[in-house]
Amino acid sequence: MTRGLSTAQNTYLAGDSLVVASLVEIGLYGTTNLYYTDSPFDITINSRTYDAQGVFLGVSENQETADLQVTSINLTLSALDSNTVSTVAKSANINQTVTIEKVLLDPTTYAPIGTNETIVIFKGKIVGYRIDNNNDTATLVLEINSQFTNFLKTVGRRTNLGNFQKEHPTDFSMEYSHEPTRDIKWGRV
Repeated sequence: MTRGLSTAQNTYLAGDSLVVASLVEIGLYGTTNLYYTDSPFDITINSRTYDAQGVFLGVSENQETADLQVTSINLTLSALDSNTVSTVAKSANINQTVTIEKVLLDPTTYAPIGTNETIVIFKGKIVGYRIDNNNDTATLVLEINSQFTNFLKTVGRRTNLGNFQKEHPTDFSMEYSHEPTRDIKWGRV
């Protein structure tokens, strides 16, 4: 049994025709998560309803390898809905978790197949976003990285109070970070 699939799911995958839907959970800072599907109808699994709303447009492909690496994908949402842009395109949502799953559906009843109803395809954190405007459409692209961290990447953070409080608004631990200190003694004195 691969990837923890149930017997019912393995039997279904061995069949001639498949009905598969993508499910996306987007974590948001300070509010409830968003649940989207690319299915033409809403799907409810484990008391979560994934909305078939037309905002979720697609996910870029990712390649699995045996190497330890940072895997990055792009999640594309429609930016024509201003509510989606104002909710998702915020710097506070950086480092929030995004989970992308697939669900196998019965072709006659459209009910999920198997006991482990979803198959996790990708799980990572939002590292950035951009809005692409074209003549006739606009998209919001979220860049999502896997759980492995790229320690060699130079990030755009500064070690000052203002930048630190973007992520932690009530923490003043960086208040004196701008003052040079010459006599820091580490370990025993």
